[in-house]
Amino acid sequence: MIRLHVLLALATLCACGKSTKVTPVEKVAEGTVAGGATPAKPALPPAKAAARGAEHPVYSLVDNRLSAHLTRNGGLLVAGGSAGFAKYTRIANQLSGSKHAWDLRQTEGDVKVAKMTGKSATVFVPLTAAQAGRATVRLRAFVGDDANISIKVNDNKDINGKLTKGWTTIELTVPPDQLKEGENAITVFAKKPGLELAWMQVGGTAAPDDAAATKFFDAGSKSLLLAKQQGMSWFVAIPDKAKLSGDLSDGACTVNVVATADDGQVVEGKLGGSGSAVDLAGLAGKAARIDLEGAGCPETQLSNAALVVGGEVVKPKRGEPPKYIVFIIMDSLRADRVRAFNAKARPETPNWEKLAETSTVFQNTYVQGNESQVSHAAIWSSNYLAKHRAIEMKDHLAEKWMTIDKVAKAGGKYVAGASGNGYIRPARGFGNSWNQFVNHIEKGLGLKGADIMEKGLSFVAPKKDQPWFLYLGFIDTHVTWRAKQPWLDKYDGGYKGRFEKEYGDDGPHGSNGKDLTEKEEAHVRALYDSNVSYQDDLIGQLTKKLTDWGIWDQTMLVITADHGDEQWEDGRVGHGGSERETLLHVPLIIHYPPMFPATKVTEGVEAIDILPTIADAMGVTHDPEWQGISLIPVANGQGGYPWMSFSSQYENSHAGRIGHWKVKLMGTGQPHVYDLVKDGDEKNDVYSKASAEIGARSVLDPMWILRQWNVEWKKAQWGNAADVSSRFASDLGE
Repeated sequence: MIRLHVLLALATLCACGKSTKVTPVEKVAEGTVAGGATPAKPALPPAKAAARGAEHPVYSLVDNRLSAHLTRNGGLLVAGGSAGFAKYTRIANQLSGSKHAWDLRQTEGDVKVAKMTGKSATVFVPLTAAQAGRATVRLRAFVGDDANISIKVNDNKDINGKLTKGWTTIELTVPPDQLKEGENAITVFAKKPGLELAWMQVGGTAAPDDAAATKFFDAGSKSLLLAKQQGMSWFVAIPDKAKLSGDLSDGACTVNVVATADDGQVVEGKLGGSGSAVDLAGLAGKAARIDLEGAGCPETQLSNAALVVGGEVVKPKRGEPPKYIVFIIMDSLRADRVRAFNAKARPETPNWEKLAETSTVFQNTYVQGNESQVSHAAIWSSNYLAKHRAIEMKDHLAEKWMTIDKVAKAGGKYVAGASGNGYIRPARGFGNSWNQFVNHIEKGLGLKGADIMEKGLSFVAPKKDQPWFLYLGFIDTHVTWRAKQPWLDKYDGGYKGRFEKEYGDDGPHGSNGKDLTEKEEAHVRALYDSNVSYQDDLIGQLTKKLTDWGIWDQTMLVITADHGDEQWEDGRVGHGGSERETLLHVPLIIHYPPMFPATKVTEGVEAIDILPTIADAMGVTHDPEWQGISLIPVANGQGGYPWMSFSSQYENSHAGRIGHWKVKLMGTGQPHVYDLVKDGDEKNDVYSKASAEIGARSVLDPMWILRQWNVEWKKAQWGNAADVSSRFASDLGE
């Protein structure tokens, strides 16, 4: 349940927080906000908190200020001119030419605004119970001529008002029960396009002071601005053993802190002076709404506000660059069928498990498409679909991208590859710097993983004494699934029927997935699982070969998949049809002990990160067009915040996941939200449920921010959308 808690009394300036659930009374601010100016000197010297030992930030509230929700006079304040306005919008498929309903980061004179591109546009806002109960919407807007306008709240009847030429602040009363706690849609209708919105306030007791309504950051002191009893709120994931810390330069000022978890647990505390903190360890692993409210001063400046954890920042291991690199994509391999990623998986995968003991295992990896073309193009170019645009099977991946073969060549390697995926070949844009490359479908060669591995190794065997890069594209876990023994007998021995030996595209009985009995479906899953184990056996053969050659210790091995497969979880079989975890969540493991320790990385990572990681390992300069980032730092312990993984289904829909919360966006329609701990099969959409409001917003905010700047986004500069760097807001002029 979303609530804005304001503390009436707190005992100390440096509370460690309380883990018991409480129900504080909400106190509504009186008067207006002033400020933005840096005071000449503090009214009182700040107290310094007792030392807690080494700590480092994992999520900066200052850097992530565009993700904050503002409260003014008790109401949610949507700042039209801020880039953070993106989190209140929805965007359709930009590759198909759909227009944004709002043009962001516009100006009218010296006022920053969001401009309506048509005659109507909607904002989607999360409200507390108190805000919804006040049932008032205020807008500060500019129009060229006198104009009648109206708003529609959650598809109810229009509420009419009038704007005069120039700037007008209008107040509209919403009928009872139209606004609700949680997510709300407020649509603005105008006589003609071009209405410019400076701000919208929902559920406030009084209109904010216009001059200061949208101010929340002081660039000179790099501080968040929290006027007395005015607030900022973030929806975040709480890391293990986290505290919320910050510095106030004026000893008269304090900041009230309330953190409300997705399960209703509440932690309260207060920041005051320098180095104080509120302990949030009791909320670890949960999504939470963090509310900050200034107190004691007309305006409080809070600097260095962050979620921090114990210990110094870890420096990545930087051993010798790998002399040899093997990169394997196991087409259609689901993460949940590999025991290194799911201990309950049925297929036997002893070589995966042995490899994991000495490798970095990335437990939460998303591919950026749900089928081969889009996903491979993203991996090859380190770009999201919105940028690389290779969406159709006929599309040619643009030559301008710094692709994986070019990187290997720049790293001084002999570059070879063998693929069983018919689409992945140089003629379709997948590399023009190969020394040797063969597509087994194109050339009519054997399609078993053993055939592909044998061919690939034949390319580099004569080059054992010189550096080389080898790509292997296995397709055994891609339809058509053919029985692999002895594993099939272990998983479904004794089956007799039409799919006894194979099932798939070129099988004798088709692969549309329809009209199969439960027994047949079970056997098809066993066919798939036999190929999971078969490919695992190939890993063992490969590592033995490299060991026999005497080069295993100098070899970097990267194994992943381009997507997974559905197997009747939602009535479908195959890929390309949805954004279920079975399609997007893939294994990713990197073995090279000089740079990658034996560890499990829980932060959300993406397949577009693989290319920058390989480049970084070789010492090749990061290409400025790449949208991914090297995983060497996070593999070595830098990170600590559960980043968002993101994917696109042909840009018609998108999926994002942080921790156990997952959101699917279907164009401008209502999002779908899933709690993967309670609902791993994604059967129960909990959007608009009180229990999911905080978890949903923790993913929705970064998803819409990323969607707004998907083409421009570069993680090396801006960080992950769920945990941005200091450059993000500053690059956008805030």
